[in-house]
Amino acid sequence: MVNDRKDAGLVQKTVHIVSAVAAHPDGVGLSEVARATGFSKATCFRILTALEEEGWLVADPVTRHFSLSLDLFLLVSSQHTAERRSAMIDEVLRGVAAEVEEAAGLDRLDQRAALVLREFSGPHQIGHTPRAVPRRLSAVRTSTGRVMLAHGDRAVARRLFEEDASSGAPLKVADADAFDAMLDRVLEQGYAISSDELEPGLTAIAVPVPGGDAVSYATWVSGPTFRMAERDRPQVVATLRGAAERLSALL
Repeated sequence: MVNDRKDAGLVQKTVHIVSAVAAHPDGVGLSEVARATGFSKATCFRILTALEEEGWLVADPVTRHFSLSLDLFLLVSSQHTAERRSAMIDEVLRGVAAEVEEAAGLDRLDQRAALVLREFSGPHQIGHTPRAVPRRLSAVRTSTGRVMLAHGDRAVARRLFEEDASSGAPLKVADADAFDAMLDRVLEQGYAISSDELEPGLTAIAVPVPGGDAVSYATWVSGPTFRMAERDRPQVVATLRGAAERLSALL
């Protein structure tokens, strides 16, 4: 569930800032962290500096771009239970990619974006080149973003749509009311589709990962639009729903 950024406490702000840094393995600057999280530069600077002093982040001495520290990676990797759980999540997603024969992955709603946490390629090499993970994508234009927004605060969804629409990049949805109606259909059918909206020639289908009262994760498959049009959509959705149930237990 997306929280109002103005009401976020210190712990929430710290978590969102660490997530924003983690989405940029090669480092990210103060201004971009502020844009990604919606927090002021002053707030981001204080938290980034504190995390650097604690050894959780490192900053390039020249560019002052922040990235996760080796200490943090070692701390996380020492948690063997988390490692086993992560491996099981990967196994589920690889199974989806093999069955549907397209790329598959897992996203989380992170403030205003869909954060790609995992991605595995299908057997086809044409039409879906693997990209860096984690990465942030538009919650409005992605199938996973739409699934998660449909289960969340519609006022937040409307605001994100208006922000995305004002960027100048064309959207197939006419206005915020039409986007809200689309989210209603997503709730009714239990899945979302994004076709040629995030990028030309790419279609994705996503379903929510059950998580109690909130839906914070969604799993997806994507591939070239011409191939996805030939897939048996009910079967793809059924495969995703089966994976979502297994992922829910692991997450």
